[in-house]
Amino acid sequence: MVFYTFKPGTISGPFLTLFGAFILNMLPWGNSPWVPDFLLIALAFWVLQTPGKINLLSAFLLGLLMDIQTSQYLGVHAIVYVITSFVIIYDQRRLLNSTFLGQTFVMLQIFLMSNFLLLAMLWAIGQGKEISFAYLIIPSVIETCLWPIIKRFLSTRASFINHHQT
Repeated sequence: MVFYTFKPGTISGPFLTLFGAFILNMLPWGNSPWVPDFLLIALAFWVLQTPGKINLLSAFLLGLLMDIQTSQYLGVHAIVYVITSFVIIYDQRRLLNSTFLGQTFVMLQIFLMSNFLLLAMLWAIGQGKEISFAYLIIPSVIETCLWPIIKRFLSTRASFINHHQT
């Protein structure tokens, strides 16, 4: 059985990058389908790499912060982030052992699922006008294109954090 203890140096890296992604989401992009969810991409990476540190509770709390930031009903982003994190944890072995192209394809499916869940929930509560494929496909493709870049950028930080866990 593995117990995770709190060490300031080991947990600050993921939370600092998640905070940076949250700040990127706070920029005044407008309501455009071209805007990806940077926090979702960073959360997906950290849940995949360190599920013991960044887990479903972290995803839920980050989702609540996104709901507050976007003035949505509380729980909309939280549910999407928790379900996305659960799917990533469930497919962790397949994602970590697959090739670059295979991992990118699986992440496309996960991002499509998360954007569909978000649009469906907004439509169900009456806040979204209609489920538009532009708001489903375009952000998912952009998030998938950003996945290798953010993964490479954060992998250097993850290896630094994992080597200094003494």
